[in-house]
Amino acid sequence: MTRKKAHIISHSHWDREWFLPLESLRFRLVTLMDEVEDLLDKEAGFNHFHMDGQMIMLEDYLAVKPAKREKMKQLVADGKLRIGPWYMLQDAFLTSGEANIRNLQYGLEMAEEFGQAEKIGYFPDTFGLYGQVPQLMRQAGFDTVVFGRGVNPTGFNNQVFDSAFASKYSEMFWESPDGSKVLGILLANWYSNGNEIPTDKEAAKIFWDKKLADVERFASTDEWLFMNGCDHQPVQTDLAEALEVARELYPEIDFIHSHFEKYQDAVKAGLEPEKLQTVHGELTSQQSDGWSTLANTASSRIYLKQANAKIERLLERLAEPISVMATEAGVSYPHEYLAFAWKLLMENQIHDSITGCSLDEVHREMEARFEKVEQTTIAIIQNAARKITEQIATNDAGIPITVFHAGGVEATRTVELELETDAIHFSEMHFELIPDELAKLPEHSFRMETSNGEEIPVVVEPLGIHFNYDLPERKFRDSYFARKYKLTFTVEHLPAVGYQTIYAYPVAVSDDEKELTGDLQLENQYLKVEIAPNGTYSILDKEKAVEVAGLGAYEDVGDIGNEYMFKETGDNLRINTYNSKPEIRVLREDKLGKTIEMKHEIEIPVSASATFAEEKRRLVWHPARTSHRSENRTTFKITTELTLNKHDKQLTVRVKLDNQVDDHRLRVLLPTGKQTETHQAGSVFEVVTRANKQVEEWTNPANDNRKQGFVTSGNIVVASLDLPEYEVSEQGDRLELTLLRAVSEIGDWGDFPAYEAECHREITAEFHVFLTDESSVNVPAQVNALLAPTFAIQHPSSSKEKILADTKDFAKWKVADGLVFSAFKLAKDNQPIIRFYQTASEPKLLNTVNLWRKSTILEETAGDAKNQFTVKPNEIITLKGV
Repeated sequence: MTRKKAHIISHSHWDREWFLPLESLRFRLVTLMDEVEDLLDKEAGFNHFHMDGQMIMLEDYLAVKPAKREKMKQLVADGKLRIGPWYMLQDAFLTSGEANIRNLQYGLEMAEEFGQAEKIGYFPDTFGLYGQVPQLMRQAGFDTVVFGRGVNPTGFNNQVFDSAFASKYSEMFWESPDGSKVLGILLANWYSNGNEIPTDKEAAKIFWDKKLADVERFASTDEWLFMNGCDHQPVQTDLAEALEVARELYPEIDFIHSHFEKYQDAVKAGLEPEKLQTVHGELTSQQSDGWSTLANTASSRIYLKQANAKIERLLERLAEPISVMATEAGVSYPHEYLAFAWKLLMENQIHDSITGCSLDEVHREMEARFEKVEQTTIAIIQNAARKITEQIATNDAGIPITVFHAGGVEATRTVELELETDAIHFSEMHFELIPDELAKLPEHSFRMETSNGEEIPVVVEPLGIHFNYDLPERKFRDSYFARKYKLTFTVEHLPAVGYQTIYAYPVAVSDDEKELTGDLQLENQYLKVEIAPNGTYSILDKEKAVEVAGLGAYEDVGDIGNEYMFKETGDNLRINTYNSKPEIRVLREDKLGKTIEMKHEIEIPVSASATFAEEKRRLVWHPARTSHRSENRTTFKITTELTLNKHDKQLTVRVKLDNQVDDHRLRVLLPTGKQTETHQAGSVFEVVTRANKQVEEWTNPANDNRKQGFVTSGNIVVASLDLPEYEVSEQGDRLELTLLRAVSEIGDWGDFPAYEAECHREITAEFHVFLTDESSVNVPAQVNALLAPTFAIQHPSSSKEKILADTKDFAKWKVADGLVFSAFKLAKDNQPIIRFYQTASEPKLLNTVNLWRKSTILEETAGDAKNQFTVKPNEIITLKGV
């Protein structure tokens, strides 16, 4: 008979900011780390400390005590301080696939600088896990993950073996959709099950009798895990003494002050694989009552999700690809600056931050960080684009404009640019005289053409005379005044990953702008959109011969939940716009397309009723709350803009809100055109199929889910970057997209007000709707390209040699249907990296012009160089240039 072993792992789960702001918690962190150092140096029997799997914890400590860096390196080298593999502990569903990979890459790089990383996938408090975790971990060289949420342990007497989302034991196998498999270890008794171990024998006996039984209930081996710590927990300084007491009380059990790699190896050695269940795909507590999934963190403080999604796309689809393109102009790839931008963004992607479930002070600081990282990212983009355009060979007749695009497939896009003409510099004339001099010159309109002379439709809006300046490389700021125009134009055949140069030719202003017709419908060669008097609309796809009607009503409900979970008010009072009569008008109609504006006004309660404050004060758990909505009402205004440009295959919907109302949720209601049992949604490197009807155990009336990029049910596809929460009806015939959720507290575990989560601010939400006949496997790639931003730049004056082509496609590859473009960047050794993921149900080919080697997500190559690769279903494939 083998001896049972109790592995005690000392740690502190470090929420960088949450119920206290960053600097308040950093103060506690410094104290913690000083005590940890002292214990590791001096206390016999205190052998290891786990740094919560995230390098930012060490970075924050060293920001205060930089002189401790070498000491920390020594503790890591000695195996005492256990660090990595992540840069920070992210939210899985609210961060992109590329952000998840950068998090691991930068975390491992930093850990290796200190000596070594703990080679285990660590997800202690992630709010659900995407299904591709095992594949990513395998590609990173890990074969074990530790996680705290997503799977229900059932114990010895609950025989649940056929569920994909429950396990008899705390050990299980976890398989990705591509077949990658890892050993999964669930923190079945949470990451604090060995916290504050008593040294008093009587107290220790009571403690261990319960704790040992709790672990034995779920363990499949004689290797038992006890996590000695909790959220921001000070290190237990008398742990060595406490373990000696435990050894005396339980001589039949080995009590080991351990670390995860030691525990992992011991579990593997004692494992009986045939006993374990395999769980599959995403783990979101599907096999539960539905009240603690934390899914509604996807809609808390929606403005944070919008800022994050915007910057992720700027980094992934512009900053990194354009920086690769700029190497052909002799510009060094900005590895360090991109890392700086990513890490700054990651500070906002920590699970308690991006989910919007912290104090107001925390999220105010996040908004400032978002502004900083956007400034950083734009600077990288502008510098690379400017260096490229300085060397593009152009004709001398027109004003050259280059449009950059990296959506992965050739595209047609409507682009906006502020163009300047007639600049007069301060070096040419006294600055006080310049505006009057410019006013004497006539305003222009513009004709736009491709480099081949094909005319491009353009709409010109004069913006007047404005001050601006250049920042020359070797001179002081060069100030000037110039005329400015806003140009909106459509560019066809944008390269999949590359740039196209077009030309603006000044012409005389003409009076040929199309007058507004007042016709309240939108139509082009692909779609026809008709608007009903109540503001709902129908879409007819002419190519697919599919039509869906009744789209676009709004529904407002009371919310007495919290930043984690939605809970409808006890009166179930829902107010919708089906019987409203909005003001409808043509807002814009020109050669590019048309926009129709609708203004709804609905009377809704100003907040929850007065009893809600008492429920919060008494810490009533959200499922048990019953407060109604207030009897006091106010007018809530919703402005909707429907846009269909001439080349669009989707209807673009922009919703503008000025929310001054408390305790409510606003959704747009979208019939799907047919009934279904399942629907599909974009997720991290996959398209996941989800059941519309929940399991028998589910008691939460809501069935909210998270998406990345798109959700499709029936005949509609709804695409958006920054509206991650939705719900599909049990019959699959209605999709509800959350636009706003306004709440007032962190959660039900304490009285922590967060009044700014009521979102009293102007919010603009945008999404796209297009129809499908379910025959196309290309929806994920189409959405991916649709949501990729473009960047247009007017060429600067330059004396540099013109050596670059005016149009270039860097995508020297050809992908089959179902392959979705994900990344184009340089590895640390300056070799190009491309990444795709496969969404089709059968193998697909990826053909390249140049030779590439297959790589891991950590950009480590293996295999022969070749130019054709077979990509299996659900595979994430990374290629590295030779």
